Amino acid sequence: MIRSFPLRLAIAAGVLFALWFLQRTIPQTFGPYINLIVILAGVNIILAVSLTLINGITGQFSLGHAGFMAVGAYVAASFTVYVGPQILARAQNESVARFVVFLGAILLAAIAAGFAGWLVGLPSLRLRGDYLAIVTLGFGQIIIAIVTTIKEVGGALGFTNLPLYTNFLWVFALVILCVLSIRNLAVSHLGRSMKAVRDDEIAAAAIGINTTKIKVLAFVIGSMWAGVAGALSVHLIQLAQPDSFNFVRSVEIVVMVVLGGLGSITGATITAVLLTVLENVLRTIQGAFIVGLALVALAAILSLPRHRPRFKTEGARALLRWLFWPLFSAFVLCAIFFHKPLMALIPTSWQNALPLGMGEFLQSDWRGWFEARVSALRFVIYALILIVLMLLRPQGLLGRSEFSWNLFRRAQNKNSDQNVSGALE
Repeated sequence: MIRSFPLRLAIAAGVLFALWFLQRTIPQTFGPYINLIVILAGVNIILAVSLTLINGITGQFSLGHAGFMAVGAYVAASFTVYVGPQILARAQNESVARFVVFLGAILLAAIAAGFAGWLVGLPSLRLRGDYLAIVTLGFGQIIIAIVTTIKEVGGALGFTNLPLYTNFLWVFALVILCVLSIRNLAVSHLGRSMKAVRDDEIAAAAIGINTTKIKVLAFVIGSMWAGVAGALSVHLIQLAQPDSFNFVRSVEIVVMVVLGGLGSITGATITAVLLTVLENVLRTIQGAFIVGLALVALAAILSLPRHRPRFKTEGARALLRWLFWPLFSAFVLCAIFFHKPLMALIPTSWQNALPLGMGEFLQSDWRGWFEARVSALRFVIYALILIVLMLLRPQGLLGRSEFSWNLFRRAQNKNSDQNVSGALE
């Protein structure tokens, strides 16, 4: 643990310099498109980690995270559009003024979203489970309905021509701050109270924990970070549109948390990055094919522990039983995407011998059909990933585990102990 304040300040300055260097390097090295994907991944990390505090660490079930994101987005956009130009007009240094404007917008977004979380949480967090999910879902729909009717923020058409403030440095400085704050909260006394509420709310109340206060506090903190993510996203794409904060957006954030493992900040971070990359890879049919093969390989790896004990007793039969469905799935994928070259290998006499209509069906342009619907295919693959993980690893990728340097120390100590015992033998 770093206790020296000057050392902490030096580390913070070094991190900021590294982020500034990456901000200058990534667009020039990989291009603006990759830079955009990286920034979007950072925004999703903030959303997933903040929802982990509510759904994973405190054990509540919120389906309205996009609603709090919308509150922060529209408050920040209103500030930068209506107040920002006045500050910039009076400033002598434009760079400092832009920093002050965007910092003020982010702070206002966090305060407004946190206040919205308090308003929702105070009367409703005496509820549990599905009932709480319904209340938060209703709140998200109310927010969308309200901003749709306000002409000053664009109404149903959206708030357009927003200034471009979000960049790599802003996003990942806030990502680091978000992850560190949620992680430190999780290991604090307050975080242990939140986990006690998650594990058994009745027992937590019996030992004197104010469960309603704990849940409201978790909701407020998570909502504040959702508002920050909303402010970053709209000042990146320069548009705030009600459809961007609908129910589907809330579900996407929940999926990131569930796939990573409920209660795992590391897992939420990893899945936020993976799903952001997947969303862009699946825009092409080649990307969909590669992701499909990766999903088959993932399913094979996750199912291996179930079959491994039978390898010694049944031998090749157990191995074939394990590999049957992965190989069959990979064959189906190859048949879909490369069926014309495969059909060319089949003699014409065999194709003519097929039942009526079967030959025409096999010769049809399947690849073209999938290319025309590749955007919808993204949601199918999302669903398949969820199904595979929930069946083979219900606890998510990491469960409740976290990345820690102690894991490497334990592994090194274990290896050294094994070496010592081997030498003694």
